[in-house]
Amino acid sequence: MKLDSIIWLTWRQHRWPIIGVMAVALLAVYGLVSTEYEGGAVTMPIVGFYALMVQLGFGGVIGMFWGAPLIARELEERTYFVAWGQDVTPVQWLRGKLLVFGVLAVLLGALVGTGDGYVGTRRSWSSFEANPLVQAGYAVLGLAVGVLVGLLTRHVMTAVAGTLVFFMLARVLVSVVARDYYLPPERVIVRWENTPVVPDRGLELGNGFVGPDFEPVSVLDKCMQAINTNTCMRNEKAAIGTYVEYQPVERLATFQIIEFVICALLALGLFLLVFRLMRHGGGWKPSRSHRRIGKPSQVAASAPAAVLVGAAIEAEEPKSASGEESAESTSDSTATKAEG
Repeated sequence: MKLDSIIWLTWRQHRWPIIGVMAVALLAVYGLVSTEYEGGAVTMPIVGFYALMVQLGFGGVIGMFWGAPLIARELEERTYFVAWGQDVTPVQWLRGKLLVFGVLAVLLGALVGTGDGYVGTRRSWSSFEANPLVQAGYAVLGLAVGVLVGLLTRHVMTAVAGTLVFFMLARVLVSVVARDYYLPPERVIVRWENTPVVPDRGLELGNGFVGPDFEPVSVLDKCMQAINTNTCMRNEKAAIGTYVEYQPVERLATFQIIEFVICALLALGLFLLVFRLMRHGGGWKPSRSHRRIGKPSQVAASAPAAVLVGAAIEAEEPKSASGEESAESTSDSTATKAEG
């Protein structure tokens, strides 16, 4: 089977999930873009808020509705005997399917990332998700998570639930735990008489006290209970000033590219694992119960009554025919003896 045939088959088989996810993406883009032109300069209307929620979870939607059922449905309904038993191998079949869904996921993810729902604040950390690269990366990652979970679970609904859990876990680890520290943060240090200030639109990460070597120091135990921690630390000569760490807004584009690369590498690793499992029959080869042929008594016990009656009639017909032939031969021999 040629690649174009697999692509056409993919569209025919999955056109409704594809159309549904495309509709969600288009509605989200409409809500975000319309909010930017009609909303206020600072606040974001409710339609933009819901559209932003789509940005946060779009990769999970791709994984649940495209990735999870892709292999899980074939295994659950046992149609893989037909799908992978003709003139196409499982790897070729999967490669063609992923080509279609992968390209669509990247395009729709980039489309969803075109708006942020705010006006005039595109270059700010609050609109980090509103980036085509970021959304495309999470869309491909969601697809990879769904395909792998579907292959391992072999059940559609279980795969959908597992995809949601594992995708959100991966998203939290990347966007909440790792994102702020892709590059070492900048630090502003001031003496006691001043207050450290984060530059305009910078992302504040933390603050504290610095010692004589201008490195962060911990707060003394006795100063934790003090009314004014700064005064206590100064009187105890435990610090010489305060600091604040931040990420400048000029790094926003760099961080978005880094996050896209992380998502792409994670997705690539998951896809390679899926192909390895497919080549070695992981999760899709027929189980022993599928290959086992029942004993004659078991087959007869499970067969319909009409089939058994028909088989009995067919078995009796040869016996009747042989009985008639023996009767005729007996009568002929008797007649011969009488004549003699």
